[in-house]
Amino acid sequence: VARRWLKNQMTIVNAKVGNIATDHAYYTLEAFVYIALWVLPAPFISYSLGWLLTTNSAADPFALAVGNGLQAIAVPYLVIQFCYRLLAADGIARKHFHWRELTVSLLQRQLGWLRWLVVPTVFIIATTGAAKIYAHSDSLGRVALMAGMVGLGVVLHRVFNLRFGLLPELIKAHPDGWLNRFRHFWYPLALLLPLIIIGFAASGYYLSALELQQKLVLTLRLLFFTTMLHALVFRWLNLVNRQLAIANAKQKRKAAVLSAQQQTLSSGEDTIVPLDEGLIDIPKINAQTLNLLHVFIGFGLLIGGSVIWQNILPAFAFLEHIVLWQHPVTINNQESSAPVTLTNFLLAGLYGFITIVSINNFSGIMELFVFRHLTIEAGLRYAINQLATYFLFSVGFIFVANELGGSWGQVQWLVAALGVGLGFGLQEIFANLVSGIILLFERPIRVGDTVTIGEVTGKVSRIQMRATTIKDWDQKELVVPNKTFITNQLVNWTLSDPITRLVISVSIGYNSDVEQAHKILLATVQNTPQVRPEPEPSVLFTGFGDSALNFTIYVYVSELSQRLQLTHDLHVRLLQALRDHNIEIPFPQQDIHIRSVTPGLEKSFIANESHYQSL
Repeated sequence: VARRWLKNQMTIVNAKVGNIATDHAYYTLEAFVYIALWVLPAPFISYSLGWLLTTNSAADPFALAVGNGLQAIAVPYLVIQFCYRLLAADGIARKHFHWRELTVSLLQRQLGWLRWLVVPTVFIIATTGAAKIYAHSDSLGRVALMAGMVGLGVVLHRVFNLRFGLLPELIKAHPDGWLNRFRHFWYPLALLLPLIIIGFAASGYYLSALELQQKLVLTLRLLFFTTMLHALVFRWLNLVNRQLAIANAKQKRKAAVLSAQQQTLSSGEDTIVPLDEGLIDIPKINAQTLNLLHVFIGFGLLIGGSVIWQNILPAFAFLEHIVLWQHPVTINNQESSAPVTLTNFLLAGLYGFITIVSINNFSGIMELFVFRHLTIEAGLRYAINQLATYFLFSVGFIFVANELGGSWGQVQWLVAALGVGLGFGLQEIFANLVSGIILLFERPIRVGDTVTIGEVTGKVSRIQMRATTIKDWDQKELVVPNKTFITNQLVNWTLSDPITRLVISVSIGYNSDVEQAHKILLATVQNTPQVRPEPEPSVLFTGFGDSALNFTIYVYVSELSQRLQLTHDLHVRLLQALRDHNIEIPFPQQDIHIRSVTPGLEKSFIANESHYQSL
């Protein structure tokens, strides 16, 4: 009844997918639900009929066996039909995940004929097993199991074939990947597993063969759902990257407009570009997210495989019996020794690997899941990422130390002694480390701020534990210890307000009209672009110089990067305005009074003067 509605909904979803204005990862999840509802009726009817037969206490053994068989085929049939619809021409694999047509058609063809083999064989195995007549299970059940494994082996061979299967293109694109490196291991293993199960069944170990068959099927389902998860996350990542690219384009367009308005000089301050200027590093975030995705999927497969095959692989328990060293522990005020086994060592390595991966890729995950949904300054994002890095490192170190036999009770006195010793011997280093933490929490400076420390002015490009890097106007990087920012006087030009004042001095001759000069200077300043009307600019007559009357002009600019350009514009405009109104800008003048002359020197001076006049 609902299939027509489901088909219409799938058409609507497929129309939205791929459209930049409407596409969303939610539509893929919606399509999964529609496909599940599409294939649900037949498995649901099968399971319901089986449940009705098995709950009837008056039913004969044959009816109970058939009921168990009908219930057993419900899940396999649902999974296979779901995969088959997923691989349709208008299905999720083609429309949402953009899988290759060759891949989709090959998988769908193999599932198309395998489902008609798997469902009957599962029904026969479950029916004969529930009949409690061992002659049936040892004959019909055994043949059905072997037939199913033959079919599965044929499918695995066609799908994973290194010449005409799914993997040649993938191996060619990634020749150094693990698929190519370990192809001589996993490909024979994939083909041998069905043959091993057939061998167990033919040799009389039917129950062991059934156990292996169930675990192999669960492993294949785990691989399928993991592949779907990877494809879903990869599609979501592509959509997010598209949104980030649009945000970057808007940011660049805004910066271009501001740059055109400011008409900045090529040698100006704004040629300095900090490491974090509001633009999002999409390739870096993409690489970090994919690394974490692959790591999590790898761990998921490892954990899922270990859970599925845990009772088949008991041999790994020997790792618990390999003792590497002993470490003292205190239990109920009694000291004893606890072993550190090879398992603990491997777990410590695993925790260390997870810590390193988390630290290296944390910023990308935060950008995708948190920062892109919030209005957060670049400096605050940097501070959060740095503090999270320190926290992750501390947590990872604690886990690794705990697995290797370390505990706080054993090392607290050693840490205290080292702290005192290092505090005296390396007090400057520790002061800089603590100052770095204060800078990240208090945030008197941020990445991208323009600061003046001592005689150096530049933009903050990095804030690290020991030192902060400042890039000056000559593109030189100055590494300043963090203690300097805490203990010394610091000027942060852009901490809370980017507006700054510009002071320009102008001198005119003593014979000039002061009122007229004041009006000309003020009008010129007010008509100059980039001068803020609020706070209002001012021109003041500030004093009598040795050779001129001194005026001081106070104007305000919106951005620090406008200071040099505005200084240039004001100088040009003021000079032209004074010349247009014949107002003199005097040269420095000095009067020399000769009070006494050495006898004989006066005649020489007069003779030289007459000579110069004749020339």
